[in-house]
Amino acid sequence: MRNRQSFRVAFCGVLTGLMVAVMLLGTLIPSATYLCPALAGILLIPVVWELGGKAGGLVFAAVSLLSLFLAPDKEAAVFFVLLFGWYPLLRPKLQHLRKLPLRWLVKLVLFNLALAAIAAVTFFVLGLPLFDEQAQVAESLLLAGMLVLGNVAFVIYDILLGRVGDLYVMRLRPKLFPRHVP
Repeated sequence: MRNRQSFRVAFCGVLTGLMVAVMLLGTLIPSATYLCPALAGILLIPVVWELGGKAGGLVFAAVSLLSLFLAPDKEAAVFFVLLFGWYPLLRPKLQHLRKLPLRWLVKLVLFNLALAAIAAVTFFVLGLPLFDEQAQVAESLLLAGMLVLGNVAFVIYDILLGRVGDLYVMRLRPKLFPRHVP
């Protein structure tokens, strides 16, 4: 069943629609600017498990384009495109790095590069200010604190991706695809 073209298209289409709906929910709840892209990224896990990284990349591209065009909250769309969309696709490859300190170093460097790209796009392309005028006095302290908290949140997100992946494989996959689970 998983090899049939119609199943592949339908599966990717349904999850793409669900991910775009999650991205659009970010505008309803003001604090969901960062949460909704992260949740949408988690929804890539079934696509990668069932159909592979190429199908996951296509779903990522479709959701990225639709989010950039449809979502009123462009900052959330930028977060999905530059971080939460591609990272669940790359994470399984990073997990093959044998040395744990090297694995975490690579993950954190990638996160901080993505964060710098997000800040640049947000500031230069979207024209959103990085800081208010009141924050100019403590800008360096604020930036350092935000960077540390962002790295901690990313580590939690990475662990969550692993746990959700395990949950999908152990619990949901046997119920969704009973004939295709070894």
